[in-house]
Amino acid sequence: MSESRQPLRGDAFPVAEVKRDFRRVLDNAERGRETTVLRHGKPVAVIGPVPTRSAQGPRAAEPGGILSIVGSLAGWEEIDADIAAIIAARQSTEDRPPPGFD
Repeated sequence: MSESRQPLRGDAFPVAEVKRDFRRVLDNAERGRETTVLRHGKPVAVIGPVPTRSAQGPRAAEPGGILSIVGSLAGWEEIDADIAAIIAARQSTEDRPPPGFD
């Protein structure tokens, strides 16, 4: 990392050296280069450029509105019985009539 010191393995440096010269690690990341951080001679982390959106692949649009809950209803096996219970409870109250499903 420092000008006088050569990298251990390619662009791999011990933690102390990365801490001492972190600005250079970030400069390398901006240039598209990765730096491997070594602890006791073993790689423990890689610091590099942020992946671009195209490198991550296209992101699927998430459904909105009522479609956002459709998947959560798929495993609700008692849905018919639960809806019937709600309608029956509303039929027994005078201040809140049941919905009309005609």
